[in-house]
Formats: sequence, C-alpha cells, structure tokens
Amino acid sequence: MISSLWIAKTGLDAQQTNMDVIANNLANVSTNGF
Repeated sequence: MISSLWIAKTGLDAQQTNMDVIANNLANVSTNGF
C-alpha cells in the first residue's frame, strides 16, 4: 500500500511542477523577449 501511495504522490508532484511551469509561462506571456 505504501508504494502505491508513493507512486500517487510522485505523479501529483510531477503534475504540480507542470502546472507551475504553465502558470509562469502565462504570467510572462506579455513580457518582451520571453
């Protein structure tokens, strides 16, 4: 059971990182040279 929770946590961490990158890109969409 612990390994399945670890797999779920790792997947959520990866998804959160992906969302952070997208949010940063959207926040800087109007910045010159970005």
